[in-house]
Amino acid sequence: MPFSDHMAVEGKKILRRGRDKFERVLALLPFAGPTDELQEELRESMRILRSAMDWLEDTPRFKLAHLTLDDAGQLARRRFPQGCRLQLRDGVYYQRCPVALAHNRIGLSPAFTVKEVECSICNGDPEDCDHVKGFEYDGQLCYHTIKEIGELLEVSIVNRPNMPDARIMSISVGNGELRDRLGEQFRPGMVVSCDRCLTKCNGVVRNFE
Repeated sequence: MPFSDHMAVEGKKILRRGRDKFERVLALLPFAGPTDELQEELRESMRILRSAMDWLEDTPRFKLAHLTLDDAGQLARRRFPQGCRLQLRDGVYYQRCPVALAHNRIGLSPAFTVKEVECSICNGDPEDCDHVKGFEYDGQLCYHTIKEIGELLEVSIVNRPNMPDARIMSISVGNGELRDRLGEQFRPGMVVSCDRCLTKCNGVVRNFE
């Protein structure tokens, strides 16, 4: 099985986990109310659904992952608004919401020297074995595990990283940007809610294509 097909299969599994969690919250919320436990489960479903989008890039199920993540974000903002706030750390605001971050389709591609690599099939050096990365042998996918890295050379921003989950997990939001959005009522240090999921989704952004 080529590695791209493996990514699609794995992405389907991740999507199913995320949807199951989200649907469980939908089913229990009318009876239990907005409990801390349901909020944590809902936010975990959002993290999983973001991962599903990353694994399902360029597949038919990407849209389903995207729409489900939007629905989960909207539910979180309406029923658990206290959890939809920008993080304030050392005087700087950060956006860490998986819904907001998932819509900017960029990732990270680190470049570093590798000291030791291992084949997942035979546990040997890939340079010395006959197994080909990305293909299956007796039902097992062959991949290379980096056992030891050396020096980090650079980190590039790309549209589709080789490691699907190598994505930006937090971005800073400047005071000037917040003042433009909130007007003169903005004061540095105040609590700032993220209202992104209260408006219609305008689709994903692909700045590198």
